[in-house]
Amino acid sequence: MKVKTDFITNSSSTAYIIVNTTEKLLDLVQFVKENPDLIEKFLKTYDYYSDEPERFNQKKLIESAMENNIEFQPGEAKYCSFGDEERTLIGHVFDYMLREGGTSESFSWSFYEWLR
Repeated sequence: MKVKTDFITNSSSTAYIIVNTTEKLLDLVQFVKENPDLIEKFLKTYDYYSDEPERFNQKKLIESAMENNIEFQPGEAKYCSFGDEERTLIGHVFDYMLREGGTSESFSWSFYEWLR
């Protein structure tokens, strides 16, 4: 019999289309700064993470976006995937919080597909 001894996951990712609706070059950091309600909604939905404010907050989400930054050209619609298996805060939060789609001052986003 074989036994798997390394990391095992049944996690998946979610893919979205994120659109830069401006005529300026933008990035994921700007997206996070413009949408602080996403981490707030995440903490309300998954309230057990509220017990870890040092890990789950807007400042940490911005830091994670900086480490995993994506550029958006003016008017560009970009395919982006986020998943908790990435072990990044941005992946963990955005995997769930972008699913309903939305708009902000400089961006719009919509669900595209689940990646299993």
